[in-house]
Amino acid sequence: MDLDPSVSIAIYLCIPIVFVINLIIASGLYLFKKKELSGLFVLNSIIASILMYFLFAEGIDRHQNRRLESWKFTKGDTVFDLVRWKEINEFSLSYSTVQGLSLNFLDGNCQFKNGEWILTTDSTLMKIRNDYLIGFRKQSDTIKMKKIVR
Repeated sequence: MDLDPSVSIAIYLCIPIVFVINLIIASGLYLFKKKELSGLFVLNSIIASILMYFLFAEGIDRHQNRRLESWKFTKGDTVFDLVRWKEINEFSLSYSTVQGLSLNFLDGNCQFKNGEWILTTDSTLMKIRNDYLIGFRKQSDTIKMKKIVR
């Protein structure tokens, strides 16, 4: 199943539900004098909750990797995030001067030519080649970016 990040709130609902259901079964077995099975369900409540968390997280990461790729770079005291949307061949560039707050300031189209991504807007032209951003502020600018891996 391809999980959209918007369903991540389900983690906060499903994991406790799985945990509680296993504990209810364990206590029911304990009351019916099946102590060895009861212990297994207590252990299962922990294992199932951890497993469910990691499966949800992995599904969301897989979904994000199919839809986008992103890079990060710093110029002075500003952190820039560049996101290339794979399905629609567009990009967006945002910046942050304070952690937790970012502002989008540039959106445009991208096209793959001759082993590099060409990023265009109505007034700018930039390129991505081997995790380097070329032409950010001036045509001769070359900035090393860090690719964000999910």
